[in-house]
Amino acid sequence: MSIQRFFIKDLPPNPDVIIFPPDIAHQIAHVLRCEAGETVVVLNGDGKAYHVELNELDGKSIRGKVILAGEERFRAAHEIHLYFPLSKKEKVEWILQKGTEVGVSAFHPFISQRSLIQKIDLKPSKITRWEAIIREAAEQSGRIFLPRLKCPIDLGKLIENEMIMMDASFVASIDEAFPFRDALLPLVKNQKEDGRLKIALFTGPEGGFGPDEVDSLRKLGCTTVSLGAHILRMETAAIVMPAIITHLIG
Repeated sequence: MSIQRFFIKDLPPNPDVIIFPPDIAHQIAHVLRCEAGETVVVLNGDGKAYHVELNELDGKSIRGKVILAGEERFRAAHEIHLYFPLSKKEKVEWILQKGTEVGVSAFHPFISQRSLIQKIDLKPSKITRWEAIIREAAEQSGRIFLPRLKCPIDLGKLIENEMIMMDASFVASIDEAFPFRDALLPLVKNQKEDGRLKIALFTGPEGGFGPDEVDSLRKLGCTTVSLGAHILRMETAAIVMPAIITHLIG
């Protein structure tokens, strides 16, 4: 059986003992049914990993002793920033879960002219749920670094500086014939010396981007690409794009 892994953010530096949050404590005691003496791995989301021996399990307040600490230096050859429109609950949660599994590094939800949701302000409970979905997907898929969840933005107010920081940016468009795969091939040959590529991906809402929105993204340096002959659902395109990058560059 593989060792269980848990992400806990905001850990103190060089901890000797780790106290598990209530939701993870419940998972350890009642879902996974771990026992005292078992070892789990705790990750802080930024590359540090701790092997922890569980020594107190009452289901509410679980703690363990750090028996080995280290730092994971491996990173993927790419850093994928996924920009996707706010939509129905199940669609957003699907994107966060599956996007984490296929290697997205940061999620940037946005509102646009045709997005189903038009309000940027979200309830704290929704953000907490989204973060939990990302964390659980990262644990399940064996990730070392925890994907970041950015605050929702208005697509029309996307600042140029944000795109300047990217090595490449792509927009999926049903009106474009240039294959996404072909657009990625130059990146394989021109990777940075440290091997890290910073790539922005934009997928439109159910009704697609407005013509002026696509033009604005082009002016910011984005390349419009095709994901194939078939018209994909918004949430499907949001997973296909990073999956293609992971396959070709990862």
